[in-house]
Amino acid sequence: MQSLIKRAFADGVQAARQNRIAGIALWIFGCAIIAGYYLVPAFHEVLEQVAEWKARWGFLFSAISTGLFGGLIPSLIQMLVQRKQPVDQPQHALSNTLFWAVKGIEIDALYRFQAMLFGDSAQWQTIAIKTFVDQFLYVPAFGLVNVILFYLWRDCRYDCGVLRRKLGRHWYRERVLPVLIANWFIWIPAVVLIYCFPLALQLPVQNLILCFWILMLTFLTRKPDVKTLS
Repeated sequence: MQSLIKRAFADGVQAARQNRIAGIALWIFGCAIIAGYYLVPAFHEVLEQVAEWKARWGFLFSAISTGLFGGLIPSLIQMLVQRKQPVDQPQHALSNTLFWAVKGIEIDALYRFQAMLFGDSAQWQTIAIKTFVDQFLYVPAFGLVNVILFYLWRDCRYDCGVLRRKLGRHWYRERVLPVLIANWFIWIPAVVLIYCFPLALQLPVQNLILCFWILMLTFLTRKPDVKTLS
């Protein structure tokens, strides 16, 4: 058991190293959004308008925007850059969009719940506790698990029986744990940046970072892997 956990940790660290260039670019991108919001009046106005749309449309905005930025746009870009497209690529684009639309509601609910519990200030104590709950409670228990299961299910051509056989008994340790460790290296700093924004902008900023992350991996590897998704 201990050796398997060590191997999972080693696999996670290796995956993080492989994606370090994309990770650094992601952090720079997130810092640029923060700098633009607080230092560039025109960019601040754009984000404030997005915040108004988010406040007006609520979970509908969350579903549409996350489905667009997490599912549809990356899928279309991947279809454009792949020289040999799988025949089921359009079906994958549709399922990705639907999955991330539901995921957007889930993530928005997390942000709202944390704001209700811990407040909506940008003080470092508030950001720290929200980041801890996000990355060490929500993500290991649910937030990353359903992402991995979805992409595996998709790769099994949406056959639950095949998925069950492919997962095996120790699926969490073998499938989730290495991905979780790799994601911690990349996404903890990114999540800190997200929680620096007011509640109404946290999901829109998360969508921009998520889309940028997937596109970075698309152009760096030409084959994004589930290990890199959040």
